[in-house]
Amino acid sequence: MRRMQPSAREKGDSMERPAHRFAFPVLAVLALIAGCVTVNVYFPAAQVEKTAEKIVDEVYQDKTEPPKQEPTEKPRSLNDGGPIRGMVRLARLGPAPAFAEEATTVSNAAIRGLKERIGQRHRELLPFYTEGRVGITRDGILEVRGTSGLGLSQVAALKRLVDADNGDRRQLYEEVAKALNLKPDQVSQVRKIFAKQWRDKAQTGWAVQSDDGQWGRK
Repeated sequence: MRRMQPSAREKGDSMERPAHRFAFPVLAVLALIAGCVTVNVYFPAAQVEKTAEKIVDEVYQDKTEPPKQEPTEKPRSLNDGGPIRGMVRLARLGPAPAFAEEATTVSNAAIRGLKERIGQRHRELLPFYTEGRVGITRDGILEVRGTSGLGLSQVAALKRLVDADNGDRRQLYEEVAKALNLKPDQVSQVRKIFAKQWRDKAQTGWAVQSDDGQWGRK
Protein backbone atom coordinates (compact mmCIF):
# COMPACT_ATOMS: atom_id res chain seq x y z
CA MET A 1 0.00 0.00 0.00
CA ARG A 2 1.10 3.53 -0.70
CA ARG A 3 2.02 5.50 2.42
CA MET A 4 0.31 8.87 2.63
CA GLN A 5 2.62 11.82 3.31
CA PRO A 6 1.28 14.61 5.60
CA SER A 7 0.42 17.77 3.79
CA ALA A 8 2.20 21.08 4.46
CA ARG A 9 -0.83 22.41 6.33
CA GLU A 10 -0.89 19.37 8.61
CA LYS A 11 2.81 19.87 9.33
CA GLY A 12 2.19 23.52 10.23
CA ASP A 13 -0.66 22.62 12.57
CA SER A 14 1.46 20.03 14.34
CA MET A 15 4.20 22.64 14.90
CA GLU A 16 1.80 25.34 16.14
CA ARG A 17 0.11 23.16 18.77
CA PRO A 18 3.18 22.92 21.09
CA ALA A 19 3.71 26.66 20.70
CA HIS A 20 0.14 27.39 21.83
CA ARG A 21 0.49 24.98 24.75
CA PHE A 22 3.66 26.81 25.79
CA ALA A 23 2.18 30.30 25.44
CA PHE A 24 -0.63 29.84 27.97
CA PRO A 25 1.66 28.98 30.95
CA VAL A 26 3.92 31.92 30.06
CA LEU A 27 0.99 34.34 30.03
CA ALA A 28 -0.22 32.97 33.35
CA VAL A 29 3.20 33.49 34.93
CA LEU A 30 3.42 37.05 33.58
CA ALA A 31 -0.03 37.86 34.94
CA LEU A 32 0.99 36.51 38.35
CA ILE A 33 4.16 38.62 38.36
CA ALA A 34 2.23 41.74 37.33
CA GLY A 35 -0.19 41.21 40.20
CA CYS A 36 2.66 41.02 42.70
CA VAL A 37 4.40 44.20 41.54
CA THR A 38 4.02 47.09 44.00
CA VAL A 39 3.67 50.52 42.42
CA ASN A 40 5.52 53.19 44.39
CA VAL A 41 3.48 56.41 44.41
CA TYR A 42 5.66 59.52 44.38
CA PHE A 43 5.42 61.83 47.39
CA PRO A 44 7.45 65.08 47.51
CA ALA A 45 8.37 64.82 51.19
CA ALA A 46 11.17 67.41 51.04
CA GLN A 47 8.93 69.99 49.38
CA VAL A 48 6.10 69.42 51.85
CA GLU A 49 8.52 69.63 54.78
CA LYS A 50 9.98 72.89 53.51
CA THR A 51 6.50 74.31 52.98
CA ALA A 52 5.38 73.24 56.46
CA GLU A 53 8.50 74.70 58.05
CA LYS A 54 7.96 78.05 56.34
CA ILE A 55 4.28 78.26 57.25
CA VAL A 56 4.79 77.23 60.88
CA ASP A 57 7.64 79.72 61.28
CA GLU A 58 5.47 82.52 59.94
CA VAL A 59 2.53 81.57 62.17
CA TYR A 60 4.70 81.29 65.28
CA GLN A 61 6.70 84.33 64.17
CA ASP A 62 9.86 82.78 65.51
CA LYS A 63 12.00 83.78 62.56
CA THR A 64 12.41 87.36 61.48
CA GLU A 65 14.59 87.77 58.45
CA PRO A 66 16.73 90.92 58.34
CA PRO A 67 15.92 93.35 55.53
CA LYS A 68 17.81 92.54 52.39
CA GLN A 69 20.34 95.14 51.36
CA GLU A 70 20.70 96.01 47.74
CA PRO A 71 24.17 94.99 46.51
CA THR A 72 26.45 97.86 45.64
CA GLU A 73 27.15 97.75 41.94
CA LYS A 74 30.84 97.75 41.19
CA PRO A 75 32.11 99.70 38.20
CA ARG A 76 32.41 97.50 35.18
CA SER A 77 35.60 97.14 33.29
CA LEU A 78 35.81 96.79 29.55
CA ASN A 79 36.74 93.12 29.93
CA ASP A 80 33.96 91.98 32.27
CA GLY A 81 31.90 90.51 29.43
CA GLY A 82 28.69 92.33 30.38
CA PRO A 83 25.37 90.50 29.93
CA ILE A 84 26.93 87.69 27.89
CA ARG A 85 29.24 86.69 30.72
CA GLY A 86 26.33 86.79 33.15
CA MET A 87 24.29 84.47 30.93
CA VAL A 88 27.20 82.03 30.71
CA ARG A 89 27.61 82.08 34.51
CA LEU A 90 23.89 81.45 34.99
CA ALA A 91 24.01 78.49 32.61
CA ARG A 92 26.95 77.00 34.51
CA LEU A 93 25.87 77.59 38.09
CA GLY A 94 22.08 77.43 37.76
CA PRO A 95 19.59 79.80 39.39
CA ALA A 96 20.51 82.07 42.27
CA PRO A 97 19.89 80.73 45.81
CA ALA A 98 16.81 82.95 46.25
CA PHE A 99 15.08 81.31 43.31
CA ALA A 100 16.17 77.82 44.40
CA GLU A 101 14.73 78.46 47.86
CA GLU A 102 11.45 79.63 46.38
CA ALA A 103 11.18 76.53 44.23
CA THR A 104 11.24 74.21 47.25
CA THR A 105 7.97 75.52 48.73
CA VAL A 106 4.43 75.64 47.44
CA SER A 107 1.92 78.45 47.90
CA ASN A 108 -1.18 79.96 46.34
CA ALA A 109 -3.97 82.34 47.32
CA ALA A 110 -5.89 79.70 49.28
CA ILE A 111 -2.82 78.57 51.23
CA ARG A 112 -1.81 82.14 52.03
CA GLY A 113 -5.33 82.99 53.19
CA LEU A 114 -5.47 79.98 55.52
CA LYS A 115 -2.02 80.75 56.89
CA GLU A 116 -3.08 84.34 57.65
CA ARG A 117 -6.20 83.22 59.50
CA ILE A 118 -4.27 80.65 61.53
CA GLY A 119 -1.64 83.30 62.31
CA GLN A 120 -4.21 85.81 63.51
CA ARG A 121 -5.91 83.19 65.65
CA HIS A 122 -2.55 82.12 67.05
CA ARG A 123 -2.19 85.45 68.87
CA GLU A 124 -5.51 84.80 70.61
CA LEU A 125 -4.52 81.25 71.51
CA LEU A 126 -1.05 82.15 72.79
CA PRO A 127 -2.09 82.64 76.45
CA PHE A 128 -3.88 79.28 76.42
CA TYR A 129 -0.76 77.59 74.98
CA THR A 130 1.34 79.11 77.76
CA GLU A 131 -1.09 78.01 80.48
CA GLY A 132 -1.31 74.48 79.04
CA ARG A 133 -5.04 74.78 78.41
CA VAL A 134 -4.60 74.10 74.68
CA GLY A 135 -2.24 71.46 73.33
CA ILE A 136 -0.98 70.36 69.92
CA THR A 137 -1.92 66.81 68.97
CA ARG A 138 0.09 64.30 66.98
CA ASP A 139 -2.40 64.80 64.14
CA GLY A 140 -1.48 68.46 63.68
CA ILE A 141 -4.62 69.93 65.24
CA LEU A 142 -5.39 71.53 68.61
CA GLU A 143 -7.10 70.10 71.67
CA VAL A 144 -8.55 71.81 74.73
CA ARG A 145 -6.65 70.32 77.66
CA GLY A 146 -8.07 72.20 80.63
CA THR A 147 -10.75 74.75 81.45
CA SER A 148 -10.52 75.05 85.24
CA GLY A 149 -10.87 78.63 86.39
CA LEU A 150 -12.69 79.72 83.23
CA GLY A 151 -16.32 80.83 83.11
CA LEU A 152 -18.87 79.12 80.90
CA SER A 153 -18.73 81.86 78.31
CA GLN A 154 -14.92 81.72 78.27
CA VAL A 155 -14.95 77.94 77.80
CA ALA A 156 -17.43 78.24 74.95
CA ALA A 157 -15.34 80.97 73.30
CA LEU A 158 -12.17 78.90 73.65
CA LYS A 159 -13.79 75.83 72.09
CA ARG A 160 -15.10 77.90 69.18
CA LEU A 161 -11.60 79.31 68.68
CA VAL A 162 -10.02 75.84 68.68
CA ASP A 163 -12.69 74.40 66.37
CA ALA A 164 -12.22 77.25 63.88
CA ASP A 165 -8.45 76.83 63.95
CA ASN A 166 -8.69 73.07 63.44
CA GLY A 167 -10.99 73.58 60.48
CA ASP A 168 -8.46 75.89 58.84
CA ARG A 169 -5.59 73.51 59.62
CA ARG A 170 -7.37 70.57 57.98
CA GLN A 171 -8.18 72.68 54.95
CA LEU A 172 -4.58 73.89 54.81
CA TYR A 173 -3.27 70.32 54.58
CA GLU A 174 -5.76 69.58 51.80
CA GLU A 175 -4.81 72.72 49.88
CA VAL A 176 -1.10 71.94 50.09
CA ALA A 177 -1.77 68.42 48.80
CA LYS A 178 -3.97 69.80 46.03
CA ALA A 179 -1.32 72.35 45.00
CA LEU A 180 1.19 69.50 44.65
CA ASN A 181 -1.30 67.37 42.67
CA LEU A 182 -1.29 64.68 45.35
CA LYS A 183 -3.95 62.02 45.75
CA PRO A 184 -6.59 62.36 48.49
CA ASP A 185 -5.10 59.45 50.42
CA GLN A 186 -1.78 61.34 50.61
CA VAL A 187 -3.24 64.19 52.67
CA SER A 188 -2.47 62.18 55.81
CA GLN A 189 1.23 62.31 54.93
CA VAL A 190 1.04 66.07 54.55
CA ARG A 191 -0.74 66.32 57.90
CA LYS A 192 1.92 64.17 59.58
CA ILE A 193 4.73 66.44 58.35
CA PHE A 194 2.90 69.56 59.50
CA ALA A 195 2.15 67.97 62.88
CA LYS A 196 5.86 67.39 63.45
CA GLN A 197 6.66 71.01 62.62
CA TRP A 198 3.93 72.41 64.88
CA ARG A 199 5.23 70.35 67.81
CA ASP A 200 8.96 70.72 67.15
CA LYS A 201 8.70 74.50 66.95
CA ALA A 202 6.37 74.89 69.94
CA GLN A 203 7.66 77.07 72.74
CA THR A 204 8.86 75.78 76.09
CA GLY A 205 5.96 74.91 78.39
CA TRP A 206 3.41 74.22 75.66
CA ALA A 207 1.46 70.96 75.82
CA VAL A 208 2.28 68.60 72.97
CA GLN A 209 1.29 65.03 72.19
CA SER A 210 3.97 62.54 71.19
CA ASP A 211 3.59 60.00 68.41
CA ASP A 212 2.66 57.29 70.93
CA GLY A 213 -0.26 59.40 72.20
CA GLN A 214 1.31 60.56 75.47
CA TRP A 215 0.99 64.20 76.50
CA GLY A 216 3.77 66.31 77.97
CA ARG A 217 5.07 69.86 78.26
CA LYS A 218 7.98 71.06 76.20
